[in-house]
Formats: sequence, C-alpha cells, structure tokens
Amino acid sequence: METNRTETPVTHEELVRFFGVLAHDLKSPIFAIDGFSDLLLSDYLSKLDEEGQDFLRRIRSSAQYMRRVLDDMSHLVKLLSRPTAKRSTPLRELIEEVIQKHSYAIEDGGVKINVSGELPTLDIDPDKTREALGAVLGNAIFFNDRPKGERAIDIDCAREDGCYRIRIRDNGIGIDPRYVSQIFDLGSASKLDKQRGGGPGYGLYLAKRLLESNGGALSVESEPGSGSTFSLTVPT
Repeated sequence: METNRTETPVTHEELVRFFGVLAHDLKSPIFAIDGFSDLLLSDYLSKLDEEGQDFLRRIRSSAQYMRRVLDDMSHLVKLLSRPTAKRSTPLRELIEEVIQKHSYAIEDGGVKINVSGELPTLDIDPDKTREALGAVLGNAIFFNDRPKGERAIDIDCAREDGCYRIRIRDNGIGIDPRYVSQIFDLGSASKLDKQRGGGPGYGLYLAKRLLESNGGALSVESEPGSGSTFSLTVPT
C-alpha cells in the first residue's frame, strides 16, 4: 500500500550550512597536499629531474589555488546569505579599498586607474558593494592585452533616473557578442577566453547577485578590441 509522503524542500539555511561543512572537509586534504608538496620541494628537489620538479610545482600551485577558491567562496556565501545592512558610505572610500586590494595586479600590468574627482556618498551595504566593485575591477584588469603602460580603467559615478550609476570602463579585449547575454552566468570566464585559465568564472555572477540584493543592478556594454563598460547601479 502506498503512503502519502510530503517532500520537504531544502532550506536556504541548510544549503549554507552544507557548504560550510563541505568547505571545511575539503580544506584538510588541500592543506595536506600543499604542506607535503612544500616539504618535497624543500628537501627532495635535487632528487627529481626537471620534469618532475615542474610537476611538483604544478601540484602545489593547484592546491594553493583550490584553497583560495574555497576561502573566497566561503566568504561570499556568508555575505550573500546575510540580510542587507545599508548605511551611508562614501563611494570614494570603497573604490580606494578595492584599488588597494588589486594593487599588485595593477602595478604588475602597468594599469592606469583614473577615478572621477567627484563621487557621492551612497546609502548601501558597504561590504556587498565593495565585493561587487572588486569583482568588476578585477575582471577589467585581467582581460587586457594592451602593452604595459597603455592599459587604462576609468571609474566615475553619475545620478540618473532615480539611481546612482557607477561606471567602470576599460580599454581591454572586449566581449565577444555571442557571450554578452551570458556574461553574468556561472562559468562565464571560460566562455570569454578558454586559453587564459581565468578562474572558475563566478566573479561577475556574484557581483550581479550582490548588487541585486542591495536593490541595484549590473549591466555591460562592450565591443571586441575596444574594451567594456560595466554599469553598477544602486537606488538613491
């Protein structure tokens, strides 16, 4: 005899806890791989030929990459899952913090950052907005093949149609028209440039979700070879 069973959907809180447990369990073997590969590089490197040394360095680099991804995702999952907490925040303060975070990549790539002289104070969740700005700026830095010294990013903000529009314009490689409608999907980095190995491709997706949770939006205008303009909007 069949019995009626009511399906209980998985709650948002359960998914967050599940990810936390999964990330914790994955970190132990990743730390072990990183630690033992470091010992091998320190104590046994001379016993390996050039190819073996290269393999070992790749193993350690991959372990460190996995650890960074887990740390980043753990932080962002917590950020996305918590309620939005708006407060009056100077936009310039957030932009300066984001530029500082990416200072090594900016200096290494010879990227010139031009920030508008006049920037407003916004009623936003500063943590979520900072992460969104960081993801878009990081994308603009990474996808630029111009020679060092010729790479440029312009950042400004204007009030229009009941919102503030923050624009981040770059002179990078632009986006293939086939992928513009998918740019904010998970895995978008691999669609943009498979040969770059640009990471798991969740940066722009999360930036969009973080802005939407703040009542805003994220859009892009782009032309291959002429760069992209990302517009981050937040309500006034």
